[in-house]
Amino acid sequence: MIYRIPGLLVFCLGLSGAGCAGVGDDASPLDGPPRAAPAGSGTSTGTVVGPANGGSANGGATSDAVAAIADAVQGVWGNGLSADALTRNALIANPRANPVMVSVPLATESYADTGPDTGPDRARALRRQLRHEPTREVMDYLVACALEEGQSVSYTDTSTGEQFTFDGKIGICPAWAAGPVGLKCQQLVSACMLSLVNAMGRSITISLRGQAFPEHRPGLLSPAPSVRVVTNTEDGERIPSFRRCAKDALGVSRNCGWTAEHVGSCTPGSTVFIATGDAPLTNCADDPASAAALSGSDTVLRVCSGIRGCDAGSPDHIVGSEVLCKGRKEPALRFVCPQSAYFSLMSSPRASGRAGVSAPAGSDAAALQNDLRFSVASRPEAGTQQTNGTASRAEGTYRAAVYPAAEADVFGFREGAYFGNLWGTDPLHPRLQVGMNEVDENGVFHPALTPPEFSGQAIYRHAFACTGEYWTDHAAYVADRLCAGADSEVDCVATSVGACGESHDVTDCPPLHQCSVDDGGLVEGDRDFQQCNGGGIEWPHPITSFLNHPSDVVRNARFSLFAPLFPGSVLSLDAPTCP
Repeated sequence: MIYRIPGLLVFCLGLSGAGCAGVGDDASPLDGPPRAAPAGSGTSTGTVVGPANGGSANGGATSDAVAAIADAVQGVWGNGLSADALTRNALIANPRANPVMVSVPLATESYADTGPDTGPDRARALRRQLRHEPTREVMDYLVACALEEGQSVSYTDTSTGEQFTFDGKIGICPAWAAGPVGLKCQQLVSACMLSLVNAMGRSITISLRGQAFPEHRPGLLSPAPSVRVVTNTEDGERIPSFRRCAKDALGVSRNCGWTAEHVGSCTPGSTVFIATGDAPLTNCADDPASAAALSGSDTVLRVCSGIRGCDAGSPDHIVGSEVLCKGRKEPALRFVCPQSAYFSLMSSPRASGRAGVSAPAGSDAAALQNDLRFSVASRPEAGTQQTNGTASRAEGTYRAAVYPAAEADVFGFREGAYFGNLWGTDPLHPRLQVGMNEVDENGVFHPALTPPEFSGQAIYRHAFACTGEYWTDHAAYVADRLCAGADSEVDCVATSVGACGESHDVTDCPPLHQCSVDDGGLVEGDRDFQQCNGGGIEWPHPITSFLNHPSDVVRNARFSLFAPLFPGSVLSLDAPTCP
C-alpha cells in the first residue's frame, strides 16, 4: 500500500458541518521529545511543543509511505511497510542492486535514471529500479530509518516525469547520505525496517528501543517522557479533526482545526479532570453553563480513548462535562477513564478559522499553542475502598491519572526483537538469481515467483525475529507479522528463531534465550533485548518493538493470549503461555 503524503484526500463530514481544507495543506512533521514535568501523585503538568499538524508541502509526489509513520515522539513510529513490498522490490531483494546500495551514498545521484556513472555496476544495478511503485515504498522506509530530518533522497521517473521525495525521519545512520556504510549501520537499519513491516497493510503505532550511536545521537531509540497523540488512522489517512478548517467554525463538536497534544494514562472507571494551567486542580464544581462564557480565543478540549485522536461522535470520542474549578477562568474537562486505560488529549481555540491552530510552525497561532500547559487530577470510581491514600477493589488497583504519560508506560507490551542484515555477504535466498526482482530498460518489473517448495521461507538469509514474553505461538505470530503472499506463493522477510528471552513457568515451550541480554545497559529499565542469536551468529545491534495493545500488529488475536498489567488494573488469563 502506498500513501501519498503530504496531503491525503479526506472527505470531512463533521457534526458541525465545517468542511476540511484541500490536499497538501496539513502534513504532520516529526516532533522532538516534549518537555514534560515528572508525574506527581494525582496531579501532573507538562509543556507541549506546539502543533503536530504544521508543515509544508513539496512539489511533486512526496514521501509516498513515510508520513503514515510521521506521528512520532523519539522512538514512537507507525509500522506500515508492506511485507509484500519488502519481499518483492527492485532494490534490496534484487541480487544485482543489493550489494551496490551499501557501497554508494543513500543520495539522489545514486538512484537517478540518468547522469554520471559512479561505475558500471551502479549504472546497471540502481538505474530505473525506482520506477517500480512497491520499491518506492521500500525506499521511503529505508530513507526514513537511515536518514534524519532535513536529509532526503529525490527521484524523477524519466519515463513519466513524476517526481518523488523520500524524507529522513528516524536518523539511525545519517552518514549514509555521504558515502558507503559499515556493518553496524547496515544492521541497525535492517532491524528498523524489519520492525516496521506490517503484513496487514495498516499503520500501527509502535515504540522502538535499542542502542544506536549514543556518542553521536544520545537518546535515539530510547523511551521519551511523553507520547504525541497519533493523528492518522490505521489506514494512514489524516483524522479529519486535525486538518485545517475550510471555513470558520465554532465549538467543540467541529471536526477540523484541532491540535494533537499528548497521551495520558488513568485507571479505567475512575473520574479524571484535565484543564489548561500549571496550578493543581482543586474544588472542581459542576457548571454546565460555564462554557457559555468562553470567548472565541479560549481553549476547549477533547478527549479520546486510546492513543489516537478522534472526531466528535466517533466510537473513541469520550464525552466529557465541562466543570468550573476554583481559581481558574477556563473550565476543566471531566470524563470517565476508558477501558483502554489511556486517553488522548486534543486542544483548540473555541473558534477556528482557516488559519486556526493548524498554522505553520513559527506563526503567532503556533506560538500560542506552544505556551499551553495542562494539569490533571483523578479520583477512584465510586464504591472503591480507600486506605492510606490508595483505593482498591476486587478488579484491580487504582492509580492516579498521569498526563503526559511516559512512552514506556504507554507502550508496555514487548512484542519482540528484530536483527540481522538485509545486505552483507550472500544476503538473499539462493533461488533469487540475477534478473529477478528487477526493472528492465523498458520499465517492466520482473518479480521472483515463489515455488511451493520454498513457501514460507525468508527472502533474506540473515534477517531474524524473536518474540517477547506474551506470545503463545511465536512461529505463527512472526509469519502473520512478516510474511506476504497468498496460497502457495508466500515469502517471508525474516526467519523466526523462537522466543527472545525467558519463559513463564510452563512446559513444552520453544527454545529460549535467543537474546542473552534482557535489558540493554544504555537506558536501564527500557527492556531492549541485546546480543540476539540468529543463524548461529550473535547479532549485536537488534531493535526491540513495544506495543500499546498486544494484538495490534497481527491478523489473528489468538497469538496474544497473555497480557501484562494495564495501568491501574489487572488483566490476566490462566492459559499456559510461552514467551
